[in-house]
Amino acid sequence: MEDWRRIDIDAFDPDSGRLNAEDLTPPNLKVVSASEIEPRISQLRSAATSGDFASALQLVTNDPPYGADETTKTRYFEAVLSVLTQVRQAEIANLVKQLSLKQVDVLIKYLYKGMSVPEGQKQGGILLSWFEKVTQNSGVAPVVRYLSDRRTV
Repeated sequence: MEDWRRIDIDAFDPDSGRLNAEDLTPPNLKVVSASEIEPRISQLRSAATSGDFASALQLVTNDPPYGADETTKTRYFEAVLSVLTQVRQAEIANLVKQLSLKQVDVLIKYLYKGMSVPEGQKQGGILLSWFEKVTQNSGVAPVVRYLSDRRTV
């Protein structure tokens, strides 16, 4: 680009009619049904009740259901929220250190979603503890990636 001042920024405005919903959908989004999510929810709950939070957190952050419908995402999020709220505050830092970069990004998405819904706002102190440990461990880079990613949990 020789003259960046002449870029037509209206071409990128979603209200201009030039972009449709398919243009805004992330590529390679695998569609996930509720029947595929139910076994994972039961695995999450059994790991959390047995106190194996490390494997529960690995399960939560490895393959989130980006392509599911909103009701399925909500049911899965409720299970994720129950796992996150059962962890003792002293264990959070060790669990966060075990996560990879991609897993931390997924965890940040769930933390932001938790802070935006009433069920999560009731557990706001715990979610903020998770957020604090993530930012202490990884900095603000996961937050920036969350803000720029179009895939939602």
